[in-house]
Parts: sequence; structure tokens; C-alpha cells
Amino acid sequence: MTAPPNSRPVVAAFDCDGTLICGDATRLFLWRARGPLGCLVDLLAISPTLIRWKLGRLSTAAFKERLLARAVARTPPHRLQGLLVEVIPAALITRLRLQAQHRLVWHRLHDHRVVIVTASPRFLIQPLADHLGVDLLATETTDPRHATAARPFRLLSPNCKGAEKVQRLERWLAEPMAGTDLHAYGDTRGDRELLEASSVPHWRSFASASVPYPQPRQGKQPPWSSLFGLLLLSLALVGVSRLPEAERRSLLSALGSLPLWLPLLYGVLLTSFTLRYWRWRVLLGALSIGRRGRADAFHWFRGFALTATPGKLGELARVQALHDSLGYPRIPLIHVFFAERTADVVSVVTLLLLLAPVQVLGRLPTLGGSLQGRSMALVAGALLVVFLLAACLRHSGIRRRVARWRSRWRHRLPDPALVKALIPASGVSLMVWSTEPMLLFLLSHILSPGHLGVAQSITIYLLSGTAGMASSLPGGIGVNEAATVLLLAQQGVPIGTTLPIAILRRLMTPWSIVALASINSSWLLRDFNRTNDA
Repeated sequence: MTAPPNSRPVVAAFDCDGTLICGDATRLFLWRARGPLGCLVDLLAISPTLIRWKLGRLSTAAFKERLLARAVARTPPHRLQGLLVEVIPAALITRLRLQAQHRLVWHRLHDHRVVIVTASPRFLIQPLADHLGVDLLATETTDPRHATAARPFRLLSPNCKGAEKVQRLERWLAEPMAGTDLHAYGDTRGDRELLEASSVPHWRSFASASVPYPQPRQGKQPPWSSLFGLLLLSLALVGVSRLPEAERRSLLSALGSLPLWLPLLYGVLLTSFTLRYWRWRVLLGALSIGRRGRADAFHWFRGFALTATPGKLGELARVQALHDSLGYPRIPLIHVFFAERTADVVSVVTLLLLLAPVQVLGRLPTLGGSLQGRSMALVAGALLVVFLLAACLRHSGIRRRVARWRSRWRHRLPDPALVKALIPASGVSLMVWSTEPMLLFLLSHILSPGHLGVAQSITIYLLSGTAGMASSLPGGIGVNEAATVLLLAQQGVPIGTTLPIAILRRLMTPWSIVALASINSSWLLRDFNRTNDA
């Protein structure tokens, strides 16, 4: 639907971050100015401000001002000059969305007034607006290149987001908005008021047809995971601050060297997930479903964005997503899902029986009060179950009932080939759960050397992971970390170091994997499909 053919002026208002460009300009600036480690240090330094903002006790504008002021103050002037004059403008131009550019050119060819309305600071977006030849309404700030200790960087206007976008646009128009045909383009909650005030809204769309802002979802849950993560971060900071001076300096020095270890840490993680994919193909190959390849690997990996859910409900969503994307049949995929979990259980129990028999067998009935007695109880119980099953199946009546039940539910039962494939899949799972715990071993070696061996690392990793899975919380959040801290403390790791180790390990897996899988689900997979279409 195009603008009505009348004399009313037509205005096109484009949001910038995520709409006109891919990504966020402010985050790009912070990343280029401070680097990954610098951004982490800045967030830790202003963690009280971060917590207040997350709890809704502080405005986004105040948090943005504090974060940008710290980044500007800690970036050398010559580097800041180069970023603002050359690096950031060039990077933003390369991030322009092709469809957005086409739509913007279409408006200009029809002599429409075009303006960018963004919450990003003007000093970042003005070069992009000049390149496109359009006007700009942005968050006004002092010039970061002139910031000093006496005159620090600060915001000069409210954050140009939400209702502020409409107010700024009305002042810029210098006429009632009701007399204007406004085309508004946006992609987030911060564009809602602008889209609702427009006559032709374009919610995440550059087509000519109007796409209104969607109705808000009911029953939105509070961000407990984010709040819990902030709580863990706060506890880690408190623990570090209470360490003796020598231990605190040693820990901070070790944390400073952590980036040098990241290639090795993520190399371990890559090995683990390569083994997981190998197991996936072993099980699917037994059912002759799909084949190993780029598309299969992409869709398999994107499913990890759904796995950190209560009760593993995300696994069912993952089955549906694979069915929709690759056409894989649902019922066999469910069987493969249970086969993966069975292989995990077999491998984890096997490793724990080998490395930590006391923890596994400690709750079993005793025979003579010894560990050997508990082992005998376990073996005897397993043999008794096998004997009873064999005796039942020898009864003709029971065999007929089993045969009728199997005939009735044959299409729901796993393929015998999948059952056979459980043996090699369990062997691969043993390699997975022997490899991934090396993350914990390396982190403890970096932050607290000499306290943890390989066998102890595997044991703690598996026991804490089992506790997290038993909780049915999303990703076992809270329970896994607490179990890791307690088990590390039992091995003599200093109490002020246990929580940083636990948090860093959990940031790497599962949360960094969930984040990467989410990115894969959005732009990476979209680019892959676009290449295939071409």
C-alpha cells in the first residue's frame, strides 16, 4: 500500500539500529574502542549501575551515559579520533541493509522527506546520515573528543527512544503530525510509539504494504535468568573484594591472562561439539535420515538456542524446527532425542563409577558396610531385574500380550537399528563427557593452579551438571553453579576463587553456546539460505 495520492506531505522516518543497519552502533563503538576484555572490565566496574538498570531503578539514558563516559575516558584521544572519523563511519556504511537502502532511495525519488530517528548518539550516526543525504534525530551528547576529567562526557537530551521519538519528530516537522503521511520503519519495542503514530507503519518490513506493530504478548515473565546472572556477578565481586590482598592480586592477575587462554578453551569446546555432532549423525545414519553436510550441521547447531529450557521442553521445539527446516520425520527425531539422552546417562554413570564410586554408590544399601558391598548390591540388583524380565518373557501369556502391544505400537517404537546404534553413540558420549570437563580443569589451572586434577575436574563437572539437570530449571541455572562452588571448595580451591571459576565455566557452556546458536538462527542461517536460493 503506497501513500495516498493527495497534497499532504509524506515523511519517512527510519530507525537506525537493527532497521537501517545490521547490529547496534553504540555496541559497535564500545567494542571497537575498548575491546572484549575492556568491555567486560567496564561492566564489572559499573556493576551497581548495571544492576539498578536491570531492576528498573535507573533509566536507560543514565546507564548509557555512565557506560559511554567510562569508555570515552579510557580510550586514548588519538584512537578515539580515528574511530569517530574513519573506523565507525566506514563500518556503519558496510552494515547498511540492502532492502532498507532501496526503500530509502524510493522515498527520495518521490521527493519525500527522509529522517533517521535513533537512540544512538549523534556523534556516531551523523556521518552515516550525511552519506545517505538525510536528516537525523538522535540522542544529543557532548563531543567525546573534547571530554576531560573536569568536563566528562554526558548526554544533553533524553534518550531518543519510545515516546521521545514521536516528540522529537513533531518538533522537527514544525507542524501537526496529523497533517502528514508518516511512513515509519522500526524493529524493536523502542519504536512502538513511532509506529503507532504513523499512517503507514513498517514493522520489520520494507515492503510497500503497511505492517503494524504487533500486539504485546500476555503473561510476560520477569527476566529471572538475567537477574540471577547479575546476582552471581555481584557475589563474585564481593568474594573477590574480601580476599586477602595477596590472593586478590593473584586472582586479578590470572583473570588478566585469561584472554590468552581463550583459543585453547574454545578449542576444547569446539572438539566437544564436533563429537556431539558425530553422535547425532551416527544415530540419524542408523535410520537413514538426512546426510552430513552444511545445512544439517547449521540446523542441528541452531537447536541449542532452544535447549536451555525448563524440563527440556526446548528439545521438543527442536524436533519441530528440524522437521520444518529439513523435512526430517518427527517420531524418529524424538527417538533420536531419547537415544542421545540415554547415551549421555550411560556415559556419565560409567565415568562416575570409574572416577567417583563413593559419591555414586554411597546411598545404596550396604553389604558389610564397605564400598565393595555397595558395588555388590548394585550388581545383584541389576542381575535380579534381568532375571525377572527373562522369567516373565518365558511365560506364553505374557509373550502374547507383549507381541500384541508391540504390533499395536510398532509405528511408535524405536527402530531396532537405532537401538544397535546406541552402542557406538554411547562410546562417542564417553569422549564428549571426557573432553568437555577439561574446561573446568583449565579454568582451575589458570585461576587456582595445583588444586584440581583431570579426574577431579571430570567428577565435579559431571556431578554439578547432574544436579543442574535434576533441578529442571532453565540450563540448571543456580543449582549447577552452587554445586560447582561446593565441590571445588571440598577440593581445597580458595572460596573466593570458586565462584569466578563456576561463572566462567557456565558462561562458556551453555550460555555462550546458546548465544551463538541464537545468532546462527537469525542472521547466519538466513545468509546461508539466501546463498542457496541464489
